[in-house]
Amino acid sequence: MVAESKTLRRWLESGTNAVKRARTRLDAINVFPVADSDTGTNLYLTLREGNRAVVYLPDSASHREVVAAFARGCLMGARGNSGVIVSQYLTAFLAKIDAAGGLAKSTGETIASALEAAADAAYEAVGEPVEGTILTVARAAAEGARGAVQVGAGLEAVAVAAVVSARAELARTTETLAEARAAGVVDAGAAGLLLQLEVLAETIAGPEALATIDEVEWEMRERIGGLTPAEGAAAHKHALGGGAYEVMFVARANRIMDDSGDVSLKDALRGVGDSVAVTGIVGLWQAHVHTDHPERAIQLARAVSATQIVVRDVMSTGCGGSTGIVALTTCPGLASALAGAGAAVLVALDPEVVAMWDLERILADAGTDRVIVVAGAEALASAASALIETVKEPTVIVLDSLSEPQVVAALVAAALVPPGEDAEDAMRAAIARCFVTNARIDSIAEDLGRMITPEAEVATIILGDGIPTSAAQDAVSRLAVSAPDVEVHVYSGGQAEPAVIIGVETAVPR
Repeated sequence: MVAESKTLRRWLESGTNAVKRARTRLDAINVFPVADSDTGTNLYLTLREGNRAVVYLPDSASHREVVAAFARGCLMGARGNSGVIVSQYLTAFLAKIDAAGGLAKSTGETIASALEAAADAAYEAVGEPVEGTILTVARAAAEGARGAVQVGAGLEAVAVAAVVSARAELARTTETLAEARAAGVVDAGAAGLLLQLEVLAETIAGPEALATIDEVEWEMRERIGGLTPAEGAAAHKHALGGGAYEVMFVARANRIMDDSGDVSLKDALRGVGDSVAVTGIVGLWQAHVHTDHPERAIQLARAVSATQIVVRDVMSTGCGGSTGIVALTTCPGLASALAGAGAAVLVALDPEVVAMWDLERILADAGTDRVIVVAGAEALASAASALIETVKEPTVIVLDSLSEPQVVAALVAAALVPPGEDAEDAMRAAIARCFVTNARIDSIAEDLGRMITPEAEVATIILGDGIPTSAAQDAVSRLAVSAPDVEVHVYSGGQAEPAVIIGVETAVPR
């Protein structure tokens, strides 16, 4: 049994390590679909989760058990558009290989067929396929392998032919993809996929199998076009509609009812943004979209019983200096504001049942060695605190926030901290100055009025699911007269309960 999956395990682990080594370079050349410098990180974290799932298996695990564990781990841990696509690609490839008897027993025909199935799956995962990307390189690898089979090549030659064809296509992405041409780089996602194919060829044909074949330079010595990478990304955003926020979630259904009837989740997401990718196995789907309206994507997520609802500002550099910030919220309507302030946001629709896996993922998504967590509910804060005992990296600090207005106050304070300085003290102070109460719809004005003191500076009103912002108008009008210097913010939080949350920040703690 050990020998059955040994070759497969070696390839999966080596492929992940190859991306880990190239992670920084891949991030640096990431200009499509958005120049947010995270393709290498997203690919590495996706593959790492797949390998972590395999590590838990005994050495005697069958080839099929390893495939299933890796595929599920990649699905649950997929990050970004590139991670979702690679997850789908490898899942389809491995399924085809396993059905033919396993990687160690593969023939040239097996590899070619598996690469074709993987390329088809990658295209199927994407809402609007774009040439000159990871998709084009996937197809080129399959065509190279198929061509080698047709001329009678053996297993090793087929694996190498796939790489030769993929390398040639990777080089062409600089010309084909406008953003890559403007920046003078190859497509980062395509380069990451090629690493997997190169390691596959070396696993099958030996470590020197590619030694005599020219590699592809990822960055050109001189720029071709007249645009900077940032300008190229802006051009893409203008052409396809763009999206300031990245929303990802794991769904338990792949179809949804909307105004046009029963549609696929992928098509539904295309209605709210671009860079759509959906991949799935055994009743679970990982969905990804870039959108200017994260609340609409979250609404779709709720309709398919989603978990792991993560929202990020795609161009945010974070807040609070080099420390990452994670916001745990029960209010889907707050996600864009929290992400816009620089946090990686996990929307926990039911705080009592949030999974440790979801928390571990969002901590990794912060992308730093040190993470400050602010939670909008006591159950979320408790879960995050419990996780500290088991997580070795990153270093996690859970602040004493127990309400949504305190989360908002903490992130505003962090955003005001000068770059390079730590935000922890400022966030703790903001939480200590924020006082909170729950209210009924018909008591907003009275409850808010009782909370206002001469030291009050900011009032935050968060309205629950289905409550219009007009419900807070009376309270806002009264406050404008009684305390005109108090700044008022009203959010459609969309939380299931309580109906209304009111927070008041004061100049000093009471």
